[in-house]
Amino acid sequence: MVAITATNSTTPSVQASLGKARLAQARNEADQAEANARDLRAQADAAEQQAQQSQDKVRKVAANVQIEEATYSQPRGTSAQEVPAKVQKLIEQMYRATSEKRTLSGNPLKADSNAPAVVNSQGQRTGRIVNISA
Repeated sequence: MVAITATNSTTPSVQASLGKARLAQARNEADQAEANARDLRAQADAAEQQAQQSQDKVRKVAANVQIEEATYSQPRGTSAQEVPAKVQKLIEQMYRATSEKRTLSGNPLKADSNAPAVVNSQGQRTGRIVNISA
């Protein structure tokens, strides 16, 4: 008769060892992929936070620019060239009243030849102070 031998032995076969090695390698690769994904998520979060801070800075600068434009670029309510009618009329009356005196002397400034000379802070004679108030 033929002898029966055991086909299963207690030692693992080469195929089983290769399968376990492949499984362990696949687990390691999966763990590495998860770690890389976590790192990429952290980098993406940091980039998003930096982008948010930059957007906030842009908003602040834009608000400051609007304030500065409003302050410096808008025309004033009244022009400096506009003179109220009452003031203009008063100036015209004063001019008419003094124009006769100017035409008589030929010089609108009052001359006083007897006025003392003015001495400056260094002791030099510089000229005369003329009081033209009436």
